[in-house]
Amino acid sequence: MVPSMSIGQLEAPLKTLNGLLKHFQTSLSTTSDTGPSTQAPNALSVLHDSSSLLRAQITKLSLLLLNQPFTPSAIASVITSINGEILPGLMAADELCQPRSYSHILQKEVRTQLGDLVEGLIGLVCHIPKDEKGTRSLHARREEILQGTGHVWQTCDRLIKVAGMGIVGLAVEKAEAYHALVKDAVEELEEWDPDQEDIDPFGDSSDSGSNSDGKEPILAVVNGGMANKGNPENEPLALDSLQITDMHAVKGSTLKTLKLIRMIYPAVLKRRISKFPPFTRTSSISSLPLTAQIEILNQLMQDLRQFSEDTDEIAAAIYGRDSADVERKIKVLKLLAARSIGGVKSDWANKEDEFSVWSMKWIDRINESTVGLKT
Repeated sequence: MVPSMSIGQLEAPLKTLNGLLKHFQTSLSTTSDTGPSTQAPNALSVLHDSSSLLRAQITKLSLLLLNQPFTPSAIASVITSINGEILPGLMAADELCQPRSYSHILQKEVRTQLGDLVEGLIGLVCHIPKDEKGTRSLHARREEILQGTGHVWQTCDRLIKVAGMGIVGLAVEKAEAYHALVKDAVEELEEWDPDQEDIDPFGDSSDSGSNSDGKEPILAVVNGGMANKGNPENEPLALDSLQITDMHAVKGSTLKTLKLIRMIYPAVLKRRISKFPPFTRTSSISSLPLTAQIEILNQLMQDLRQFSEDTDEIAAAIYGRDSADVERKIKVLKLLAARSIGGVKSDWANKEDEFSVWSMKWIDRINESTVGLKT
């Protein structure tokens, strides 16, 4: 049975808890990479266990705050558990989860979630009353306490899931998300018609027929193209028509390249990422992937993210009708893509396979693609 205590006796464990949370928050903003160690525990196992314990203790804390009578001794027991076991465990997991051992994507995901978790805990802990007056206001803060508890639950659930997914599972999730972004950008670009542009200088597109003054509408002149070049007044618009034709060519050749980029994702997901040496919370530390393998995966995931960002920028340049910028960006993207695919030509055992043959054919195709009207 937990011995009774006064509410004032919560001050010391609360001070310790807040100090640990502030220290943890600061440590999450620092970077270090000590490299792999077969003597250290499995970071994902530590992360899973600490997150599971924290979720249970936060559930208990929430119930203690929301139900009467208010029992300082029971709350002190929860805080002591968080201070003595859970937060040190989460800090250890963060320290162990280094990018050369567990990959950049895993470290970033864990740190992002831990940062959210610390913020959620700080917000929830502030509801723990420090005097009798504070206990009387708990009911009025019921919704805030429930929301704070839900936030911590959600973050704990994500950390538990990530620990179970491991390096491969998270890499697959991220690559699929990047693939979806590229697919969306390509589909939107396919639907875009360079001819459909608001060229009314007065911004009035409500009248698609004749103008109120009886003159031929501007759109009709543009669509007429060079057929009206005998009229000097219409020649600038005829030149605009040529520019639109040029953007059709730029759009077509750009889509060719971007569709080749889109092809990368299912191929590397199936033949490289999903076949990466598995490591989850249940794995032995001795089965941690080799540093060289992690470095290749780090570069591949960085490239897959970059492809999605570059695709968006290229689409924006096309919508802005900047064919020169499109050509520059496509050239950079093609070089990056060829280097990236060449970097994973061999499998994780450094042997050639079906993907090795496919990658060489793909590099040939990407090098043959052109942008604009140039041949």
